Amino acid sequence: MKLLEPEEAVETVYGVVGRSIAERVLEEAYTVELGDLHGRLLAEPVRALTPLPPTVRSTLDGFAVSTLDLMGASADNPVRLKVVGYSSIGDSRVLDISSGGCVQVDTGAIVPRGADAVVPVEDVVVDGGYVVFTYKPQPGSGLALPASDVASGDVIAPRGARAYPDLVAALASQGYRFVRASRRVRVAIFSSGGELLEPGDSYRAGGVYDSNRYYIVSVLKLLGYDIVDLGIVPDDLDAIRETLYRAAETADIVIASGGTSVGSKDYVYRVLESEGRVVVRGLRIKPGKPTIAGLLGGALTIGIPGNPRAAVNVTWSFLIPLLDKLGLPALLREPLAGEAVLATDVSLDRRRRLSLPLATVESERGLIAIPVATESYMISSLPLADSKAELEMGVRVYAGTRVRILNYRYPERTLIALTDTRLLDLGTLDSRVVTLVVEDAEPVVGMLRGARVKILLSTLQLGGSLERHLEVEWSSRRKIVKVGSPNCRRVSVFKPYTRLHRGGIVVSRAETAVILLNQGYVDCSVIPEDYAPQGVGVVEGLGSEEVVLASLR
Repeated sequence: MKLLEPEEAVETVYGVVGRSIAERVLEEAYTVELGDLHGRLLAEPVRALTPLPPTVRSTLDGFAVSTLDLMGASADNPVRLKVVGYSSIGDSRVLDISSGGCVQVDTGAIVPRGADAVVPVEDVVVDGGYVVFTYKPQPGSGLALPASDVASGDVIAPRGARAYPDLVAALASQGYRFVRASRRVRVAIFSSGGELLEPGDSYRAGGVYDSNRYYIVSVLKLLGYDIVDLGIVPDDLDAIRETLYRAAETADIVIASGGTSVGSKDYVYRVLESEGRVVVRGLRIKPGKPTIAGLLGGALTIGIPGNPRAAVNVTWSFLIPLLDKLGLPALLREPLAGEAVLATDVSLDRRRRLSLPLATVESERGLIAIPVATESYMISSLPLADSKAELEMGVRVYAGTRVRILNYRYPERTLIALTDTRLLDLGTLDSRVVTLVVEDAEPVVGMLRGARVKILLSTLQLGGSLERHLEVEWSSRRKIVKVGSPNCRRVSVFKPYTRLHRGGIVVSRAETAVILLNQGYVDCSVIPEDYAPQGVGVVEGLGSEEVVLASLR
């Protein structure tokens, strides 16, 4: 067997083991309290119970305005609006503003009805009971729109998702106290070597205190694994064989420290080779070359060299990435610096550097990075991230730009939702669902060429690329309507429908448009007919679309 790079070794083991350990663990599932999720896998998809935010909130300290009142505002033509109220953080009241007025708002406070933007306090001049504005903001700026983090019913995490801290926080933000989760993964570990001493024992000449086992156990406990510590086993073939089989009966993974090389007393390798199956024999790293991995008694068995520095090196270069690839808890993987192509534009801040969470997928162009949890108030969408980028101050980074990233988890099985997801139960697909709603899907589909992802999109978002790029697995037709009052001065439009209706606040979730209508922020909304609120009339039928679930050819 040739020496393998650690990344090759991880893929080799995964090709044999796959997600079998995760599936075995998931067979033992029960109701678990939120604070005890560490180290477990979710046993069923978890969905959002409520949209977040539930209403329109301000993302900054400033003044809520109707952009209609600021038409023509400039430095040469300032506009004065009267302050008619104050919406503070934690205040449950929903204020209203009429023409010619504005309301002071705190970051996180509910934005008054009649407002469609918030202007930062540093961009205005307060003059007594009035505020002076020197520009007209874009509708929607400064607003945390309802359901922009997560819509009700969204799959927050699929079956098999690992209960990392960001997922636990997302579940807490939805009010979950208990969820169905697996037992923890069991790892049996022992060290072999006649020279080894237990810490605390009296020292003897030629002896070495066993540090490897304690190091690996400490790392695995931080990750939430259940440890079966089998101690030190002497350099005896029968003792090593008996320990390996006993470990395989009690644990999902067996780790042996020492006995992996070709010396006369290296019995771990001999047992695995003669009675099991060796999958990896040697890594092209120093220290750590005599690493082995294989199957014995139905358990994944990993032999780590006895040299202490080798044990540390193999833990981080091979063991932790392997656990990650197998779908097991592995939060402590050392982040890998690399590059990825942004799938969408990213707005920057002129004053501050942006730390941007990303969900990545592998494609022919390399890693494609989809921004998630892009605003400071977002938490329910944060578990989708496997990487992050640090973007410098500025105005905007455009789709297709290659950026430096830190990747701390392998990309997961992914479904990318370019349109609304209500028509299909995505919880049955055991995939993370990354929402990237766009007006035009063709650039995104082209960018993802060669990626192993599924895509949900609307035919309204495509030109002629459906048959050329995509293999359709499911489709359904739906009607598109404008609903609300006959007087549609203020309109919210679901983003894929902007070709059918121009103007208004463009939103990335259909539920956002519905909430804006129900809460009185707009007069009409352009949405799928199945979202139309009861008792609200259809102002206009705008046509139909076909919603398609497809894989890339």
